[in-house]
Amino acid sequence: MTQTQIKAFDNKRSEFRPENCIGFTVTSGFAHFKKVGNNSAKPTYRIPPRTTLAGLLAGILGYDRDSYYDLFQPENSAVSVVPLNNPHTVSISNTTVNTKADEAIKYIPPNVHYTKGVEALTPESYVELDRQRDPYEMLVDPVYRVYVSLADRDVESELFDRLAESRYHYSPSLGLSECLAKIDDVERHSLTETSGERIEIDSTVCEFDESTVVPEPEVTVRRERSPLYMEATEGGGRRTTAFGNVTYTVERDRKITVKDRPAYDTGRHIVSFS
Repeated sequence: MTQTQIKAFDNKRSEFRPENCIGFTVTSGFAHFKKVGNNSAKPTYRIPPRTTLAGLLAGILGYDRDSYYDLFQPENSAVSVVPLNNPHTVSISNTTVNTKADEAIKYIPPNVHYTKGVEALTPESYVELDRQRDPYEMLVDPVYRVYVSLADRDVESELFDRLAESRYHYSPSLGLSECLAKIDDVERHSLTETSGERIEIDSTVCEFDESTVVPEPEVTVRRERSPLYMEATEGGGRRTTAFGNVTYTVERDRKITVKDRPAYDTGRHIVSFS
């Protein structure tokens, strides 16, 4: 993949205007959202990227890898994140092993194993390559309120039922499978579009190059560039098709002021969708 293959994020692509949405709160003891472009040391985004949330919801629905990207394109979906706390970070070193079976995993031949027909892993057999120890930056006790609306009403209805009943196909986690997540406070929200020259937003704000965020005294904001959308590639695999600048406030309960940007009132928060 080359840089020229990455499409610029454009707010005009967000043609889908939601009228209602699902809201839920997701928490975990730890979270890690690996930043793009880092290998040995693994820093984390503070806000879960849109692509991570799409994967979380697709896992709950039971969709296969690389099969759900169209569902979460900007013309088919709207997603918003409200950070409910500002988690601190710790560095935790993890020892990992390459789990690509053809290259790293060595099985005992069936005629050697006592079952003589079942390939099985043993401590002596499965590590073909050296293990690697990497430091991970981890978020501690993150809490997010997520709002999502899908153009496909049948899928959205199934998603709501699964969230409300805690009936997950795959267990939800925040970034890593070890960071199991708890989802609660699931609700449906009717959305009211908010107008005004300046609007105070509770959620993060996603932009590309022309910022709509208005600087305010005593409100410190940060911005991180994270992936927004993906598509499947021929022959298997996936690639990111757009990145955006995600702006959030450093302090809890602070709001972001924006101008000339659509916002929606969920009844609990004023949010901006991407």
